[in-house]
Amino acid sequence: MPGRIAAYLIVFVSLAGVFLTPFQGTASDEVEVDSLWLPYDFYPTNSIDAAVESVEEEPDAPGFLIFTVSSPHGVYTVHGLANLRKCLYEISVLEKLKHDKSLGGGIASGAADSLKDTATGFKNLVVNPIGSVSGLGRGIGKLGGKIGDAFRKKEKGEKGDDAYLLSSTKREVANKLGVDVYSRNIYLQKKLEFMAAARIGGRGLVSAVTFFMPVGTIASAVMTASSVNNAADELVNDNDRGDLYRLNRKALLDLGFSDEKVVRFLNHPHYTPREFTYFRFYLEKLRDAEGFEYILEAALAADSALPADKILHEAQIAAEAAADPSLVTSVIPTPEGIIVEMREKLFLAAAYDSLDVSPLSESLEGKVLRFNEVLRKKFMGIRNGGAVSARLDKMLFLKGIAVEKMCLFKSPAAGPHAR
Repeated sequence: MPGRIAAYLIVFVSLAGVFLTPFQGTASDEVEVDSLWLPYDFYPTNSIDAAVESVEEEPDAPGFLIFTVSSPHGVYTVHGLANLRKCLYEISVLEKLKHDKSLGGGIASGAADSLKDTATGFKNLVVNPIGSVSGLGRGIGKLGGKIGDAFRKKEKGEKGDDAYLLSSTKREVANKLGVDVYSRNIYLQKKLEFMAAARIGGRGLVSAVTFFMPVGTIASAVMTASSVNNAADELVNDNDRGDLYRLNRKALLDLGFSDEKVVRFLNHPHYTPREFTYFRFYLEKLRDAEGFEYILEAALAADSALPADKILHEAQIAAEAAADPSLVTSVIPTPEGIIVEMREKLFLAAAYDSLDVSPLSESLEGKVLRFNEVLRKKFMGIRNGGAVSARLDKMLFLKGIAVEKMCLFKSPAAGPHAR
């Protein structure tokens, strides 16, 4: 590996405790949601009975936000912009199902009624990267959980199992509603299971084809926009979790990763089967870039939810760049984000919810400038997954660093990110 790259590589095992941020800090004052300047299509197109009540910075995690969202059936605590977008859409689906008694011959409203009695602690329902749910009697991991290596016993929903029909029908119902079958929202999960069972019984989901989104619309449309995600979603929607495990394992082995690392990764507690598939597609897109294997090392080193989501979203932004005519030549994960080297460009793929002038932004700026001293590119930039304040954009522009924001939420039809 060239010395100019090797000098910057991170030993991820030693960074497991600090990979999230290069320094510690305390939560800032409450953030105004209007200051984030969320894109017009961030919110569901239909009217929803939900509101973002407050926004605060994550304790000890500068740049990442916690949202409190109220809905008729409870109050959600949501970690991160990507999860906020997904949560708002799921609330809109749940409320529509509850009130539209004509949908599926009244099955949907019956499911809503049954869910009123599922728990007494719904005010504390948490939709977060870990997938734990407080107030419902117990914590749960992300759906999918640990699958293991060789399927010595059939998984529930695996082909040949009596539950396979229910599993495949649940995926079909979720796809028609435009929601993620692996959603961490336990309220939505119970609704999907109820409606899938009803449909098998010949009673449900007649009109769901035109519910909110056109047929064929996929789950990432309400999570993070990406042409790479679109391709991965087709695979997820057509295969159960067992098949996904086998397909993703083979693909990662073909990329040159050891079987031990692949099995450890595919049993990572902070990713769902859909997210494993996303990650596999990102790595396939970046396979010709020097250092791409260190992205998987970073994911393996992520020992909690925030760094796990952070590296996943950074990898998405980096993978999108691989479609650019000036091909990606190397990728270098760092605590601040992934440095992406192209033929004439260099940018930092970052996944923060919100960036403003702060010690964090100084760290990102310094990282880009130091790498460019070595790599000598004509263009320097930062592509951030979430919001970037106007004053930070202007300050970085004066230093020769271009900024692109909301990279996780822009339509892939807009073309390659550039400025």
